[in-house]
Amino acid sequence: MTRDRIQTENRLIDAIHELLTEEGLDQIKINKVAQHAKVNKILIYRYFGGIDGLINAYYNKYKPVVDTPPIDVDRLRGAPIDEFFQACCDYVITEFRLLRENPQAQSFLKNDLMAYQPGVANPYADEKESQLRNTIDELSSLIQTDYGRPFSAIILSGMTLLTFMAQDKRTVFGIDLGTDEGWIEIEKTLQRIYYALAELNKSRIGGNVMLPSSPPSGKDVA
Repeated sequence: MTRDRIQTENRLIDAIHELLTEEGLDQIKINKVAQHAKVNKILIYRYFGGIDGLINAYYNKYKPVVDTPPIDVDRLRGAPIDEFFQACCDYVITEFRLLRENPQAQSFLKNDLMAYQPGVANPYADEKESQLRNTIDELSSLIQTDYGRPFSAIILSGMTLLTFMAQDKRTVFGIDLGTDEGWIEIEKTLQRIYYALAELNKSRIGGNVMLPSSPPSGKDVA
């Protein structure tokens, strides 16, 4: 591969990154990318096979997904219930703080959830969802519940929508999502939700997370 080709490929990949940052995924069209990179669009077909191949090359270089440190499930085995739910809460807060700082990841996530375009799926996001689902199942087994997935779906979907609204500096019920103060309110409320869950589960399974010897009962809320 010649140096000129490598430089051209990098210019095109960087053009994707810049357009995502400035304008969002809906602006990723072959003519716009070529114009932004000051490259003949024929080279996109020649080097990448088309826009999908170029986007895949962008994935490999920038990996547009939030990389939140995973919850250490093993550390939570036998831990106090308060510590268990605090770890879950801390994960969610960290995840969405990082997402708010990553417009590229937001663009691909918004496409995946709201404006799905075939061929523009984010393989790293799919891998992350699979890993998170496994973690949720492990955590659910520790407190003997089948409600981990639906509860997580509600919390994560709600936080995702609020994050998208923050992009447009929207206000919801008087909470300005475009400000740090607004997000402090959101995070404090999230902490109260997880605190309430901890108190609920103390009365159900005791003060510590148990090492389950049988499958989840499916009858109690996590």
